[in-house]
Amino acid sequence: MTLDAETSHAITGYRPQQAPPEWEQIAGHVRMLVAASADRSPYRVQRLLTATTRLAVWCHRSGLPDDPEVWLRHETIDAFVLTGCTDLAPSSAQTYRSWLRHMRATLAWLERGEQAPPPMKAPRRSARRTRRPSSAAFAAGPNACPARPEATRWR
Repeated sequence: MTLDAETSHAITGYRPQQAPPEWEQIAGHVRMLVAASADRSPYRVQRLLTATTRLAVWCHRSGLPDDPEVWLRHETIDAFVLTGCTDLAPSSAQTYRSWLRHMRATLAWLERGEQAPPPMKAPRRSARRTRRPSSAAFAAGPNACPARPEATRWR
């Protein structure tokens, strides 16, 4: 895997604003996780760095090992979202959860030597509506205007 120069620079030069005291201990793991998953992620690198840093700091402060495999367990991510993201709007916390779970899945596929599955999207339903006669046309009965069907009002 080779990252483009811009992405590589963003990862290696990343330092959070108001870096927490534990940043130097977790920085290498954070950068490694983002670098390993960045080219297979639909999310911007800066967002992955922010979410991963926040998870790593929370794990460190919670007494969990400084081990990315522990950080990216489903139960760790869920606990982080429930207790470490209380200052965020619920939708933002869920977005962090999605980003981190996607990172976990990407790294699991890479470890097994598999390609990530293609994204699945449901086909969009057409916005075209069927036209129905108005209630006045129904009230007049089926033979109200047999010679002039265009007289039937449609919605």
